[in-house]
Formats: sequence, C-alpha cells, structure tokens
Amino acid sequence: MQLFEKIQKTTVRLAFILCVVLMGNKVSKAQVNNPLYDLQRVHFGFSIIGNNAKLKYTNSADFMDFDTMQQVRTVSFPGFGVGGIVNIRLLDHWDYRTMVNIQFVERHLNFHFKGGNFEEAIIRSTYMEIPMQLKYKSKRYENIRMYLVGGSTFRYDFASDKETDRSNTKPIVALNPPTFSYDLGVGLDLYYEYFKFSPEFRISNGLGNSMIKDEFIYSGAITRMSPKLIQFILHFEG
Repeated sequence: MQLFEKIQKTTVRLAFILCVVLMGNKVSKAQVNNPLYDLQRVHFGFSIIGNNAKLKYTNSADFMDFDTMQQVRTVSFPGFGVGGIVNIRLLDHWDYRTMVNIQFVERHLNFHFKGGNFEEAIIRSTYMEIPMQLKYKSKRYENIRMYLVGGSTFRYDFASDKETDRSNTKPIVALNPPTFSYDLGVGLDLYYEYFKFSPEFRISNGLGNSMIKDEFIYSGAITRMSPKLIQFILHFEG
C-alpha cells in the first residue's frame, strides 16, 4: 500500500510539472506548428491519467432496521493510470477516438453505528478499460483549439472482491468486475512542432447497478451502487 501511494504521488507531481511546462511553452506564439497535422487520417499516442473515484449509492428501504447502524458514508481517493490512444479523423471537426487504459482506483465505505463505532469497507479496483468516444473540435486558432468528447467506456476490474469471503464482522462490499459508463469531457489541443499535447477533464458515470448483493449487513444496507470517476488526463499524440 505504501508503494502504491508513493507511485501515485510521484505520478501526479510529474504530470503537473509536465503540464505547466508544456502549456507555458511556445504554443501561444504566432508561428503555426505542424499546419497539416489534422489532415492525417490516423494518430497514435499515450495518456497519463489522474482520477478521483466516487460511488453513487442508494440506501435500502429497511436501512434503519440493521441493528445499530446509523449512517453510510463514502470516501473518495485520488488514483492514477496510463493508456494508449488511437484517433481517427472522420470529418473536419469530428474524430473517433478509442483507448486501452489501465487505472488504479480506491474507494471506501464507512458504516457508522451507535456509540461512535464504525466499520470500513475498502473497495480497490484495477481497471482495464476501453473508451469509445466521438470528439468534436472547434476551429483551430494558430496552435490551439478546444474540443468536447462524449461516449461510453467498458471496464473490467481485475481486483474485484466478488469471490472474497465476508461476514457481519468482515465488511466487504463488492462490485461486479465488468461495468459500462457514459463519459463527457472537455479539453484543449495544443500543437507543437512534432506532437500534440491535450489536457482534458472528463467525468465517467457508471450505468446500472454494479453492486453484488449478499446476506450480510454491509451490502444489505445498500440497494444500488454505481462507480464514478472524475479524471484529469494528459494526452500526447504524434
């Protein structure tokens, strides 16, 4: 766990420094870099991803009947990931983009009981994900343009607790390994001489109920749960 946190903090710091350096570089000057870039049919690249994981959940109708349980709270944590990009030009202002990403995510559920006691269910995920998106690009102004993205993502969680032993004294709340989400994002394309750099903000909301029900009080207190991700992504395309 300590190694995970060190890698996570180092990745976030490097990404922030890189973003500041690139955005403060020559992209704002009048010289137009790589003016024929957007006429190419296909571009490849990679991404560095920072995320903040959340859970959207609904308490069960008989929530207050569970012994002395008073409240359920979710706690989110920052995470990180990396991925590869394939971007295909469709029209002057439209692209199709797909990716293959690996993301590391952590969320906690805190179950509060009378007397100040609480139990914590830790939900860690290692996602392999494939986003499928349409990208709408504004008109390019010198070396910059804005864009919007929307689409869906298939995710598979290799760290799911689906098969983990649980009991009323061992708080486990598990999500189904495969999930789908809808995605919305906004970003900037910044053109350099040999590549394009694109910082992007994206939200990803899970579709349907992803929780695995069991007979114990922790999942019994919740009737519906969907994962959510808020992501800040640095794309690099050649």
